[in-house]
Amino acid sequence: MYAYVVRDYTLSDLERFVALSIRRGSTLASIEKNDPTLADLKCVAGAALLFWPAKPEGAPLTDAEVERATARFLAEAGDWLKAVPAEVGALCERFSLAERTNLESEPHGLYRSQLEPMPGVTASRLLDELESARTILAERRARRIEALREKNRTVNSGAPSVDPEADVRFMREALEEAQRAADAGEVPVGAVLVKDGKVVARGGNRTIRDRDPTAHAEVLVLREAARLLDNHRLEGLSLYVTLEPCPMCAGAIAEARLERLVFGAGDPKKGAAGGAFSLFDVPGVNHRPWVTTGVLKAESERMLKDFFEARRSEKRAASVASQGASAEEPRCTCCAHAHPDAEGADR
Repeated sequence: MYAYVVRDYTLSDLERFVALSIRRGSTLASIEKNDPTLADLKCVAGAALLFWPAKPEGAPLTDAEVERATARFLAEAGDWLKAVPAEVGALCERFSLAERTNLESEPHGLYRSQLEPMPGVTASRLLDELESARTILAERRARRIEALREKNRTVNSGAPSVDPEADVRFMREALEEAQRAADAGEVPVGAVLVKDGKVVARGGNRTIRDRDPTAHAEVLVLREAARLLDNHRLEGLSLYVTLEPCPMCAGAIAEARLERLVFGAGDPKKGAAGGAFSLFDVPGVNHRPWVTTGVLKAESERMLKDFFEARRSEKRAASVASQGASAEEPRCTCCAHAHPDAEGADR
């Protein structure tokens, strides 16, 4: 039937098989109907032959060995096909990629694969490629679903009303908490949590005083509000914080289901609300607060700058003259200003 038989199996064939695997539930007949050139069918036949075991000195396979190998192919790489081993075996013979010899000593016949796979084209490589492709597809599907959910939330809930004057007023209260933290030797970050126009919790950084790396201002007010309201879900509440939340705090905000997040200074190195990245855009984060940025930004940045300048002066006064000043000052991760002690910006 075929004047010239192409028996090689390349990486391109392997990639084509992976692309075909998207069509779950395909039959051999449907593959042939969609590709009259029969190239796709040949890809399937070749992939099946990659699962045939290699015997010493090229010894042929028995009918039982071929059936087991083909069944394994259909259970693993070919699990998207709606076919049985006999159909796949016949397909391999159809393309002259498998040769069947009838012998009196073997009534069921003996089989030899005529496939000539290129180096590196193996059953293991095919399975790895399929796993990678399915992971990518699953991630894309998750992003599409999450985008639809976000669209539905936006359409159904609507943006909360914003009062710019109230935002400034509450941010000033957060700045007061940041100043109290600075007075206690903490990095000056303060926060207030508001419900129905009233502050229900307030606080500033306490990581040094409490010897607690999680004692950021945002986390502390979330804990206090949850305790006072007797609910770990804080829906309808707004958080005002002087510095863009870090990944830990942004995660806590999402878990608490806050309605709004309002912050002053951005953090381009560690900010998780758009500064370095947006945690709320990560697939799987199933809540996204409405975010308002830059409220009293200058005041928030100035407080951070003043704090680190004071710390710099203290270190210089305490340091010996031989140490000198660094030729290039690192930048503070909180406010992007140059400070010799920028490592202190870690809250």
